[in-house]
Amino acid sequence: MEKTFINRINKLLQGRSIFLIGMMASGKSKTAPKIAEMLNYKFIDVDNLIEKIAKKSINLIFKEDGENIFRDLETQCLKEIIKVPSIVISTGGGVILKNENWGILRQGIIVWLDINEEVALKRLKNQSGNRPLLEDKDLKKNYMRIFNSRKELYSQADIRVNVINQSVEEIAQNIITEIENKINS
Repeated sequence: MEKTFINRINKLLQGRSIFLIGMMASGKSKTAPKIAEMLNYKFIDVDNLIEKIAKKSINLIFKEDGENIFRDLETQCLKEIIKVPSIVISTGGGVILKNENWGILRQGIIVWLDINEEVALKRLKNQSGNRPLLEDKDLKKNYMRIFNSRKELYSQADIRVNVINQSVEEIAQNIITEIENKINS
């Protein structure tokens, strides 16, 4: 992307953070650092931060402490992250489940990476052991149950970007363009 375009976007953003939300395997963790690099922003992956703070994997947090403890850690992390300007944040898929988190997310720009179901399932096929909410045998049924329970919440994002088979760079460029359109509208 052109430097003058990026400079214009940065001026429009005025340090506002960008939150990527969406289902697991939608590409939040890969896309967020690319956007950060393009905008000269910082990048944080909330799940990685939680693992560092808890000193254990998310799977272990779910097994030993439960989902509620994980969600509380997620909220605490968001409260600290939002204090720092100019960050692109990759959130966990369930960040949208707590009302309190929406108050934090709304302080930035919320981008929903709406991934194609088949693409997501293909990506998740090899990762189900790392996904505590997908430990059930029927991956597709489980995924769809989770997606259908969250879809309405995801749709409250400021921007929705469909993810099929684009490259990370293409998705990042699309998001930056959509942010400009959103701010200018």
